Amino acid sequence: MSQKSVKGRVITDMLADYPKEVREDDSPDDRISTVEEDTWTMFFDGAVNLSGSGIGAVLISPNGQHYPVAAKLMFPCTNNIAEYEACILGLQAAIGMEVSKLKVFGDSTLIILQTLGE
Repeated sequence: MSQKSVKGRVITDMLADYPKEVREDDSPDDRISTVEEDTWTMFFDGAVNLSGSGIGAVLISPNGQHYPVAAKLMFPCTNNIAEYEACILGLQAAIGMEVSKLKVFGDSTLIILQTLGE
């Protein structure tokens, strides 16, 4: 398996490990009417330079409250790895906060396209 394939599966494997529970009282019409009002937003970014690597994400609640998370990576990496790590950090925070609907935004075309399966 190529390194590109391994990196591309990181997010999908994590999401598979934490599936959303389906409630029997959920009807398709209920979910459609509440998508916008309870959807969270996440922005993520990673950076690599001579002084080290840092990652961060911010989760924004439906009512506009911001929840930032950040970390310094303690291993050498590329910009793409830092971007993946930032996305994973944000997703882990969202899981920890029991976010069930999340729109994700980032500036890494590679990660966005791989996540979309393109």
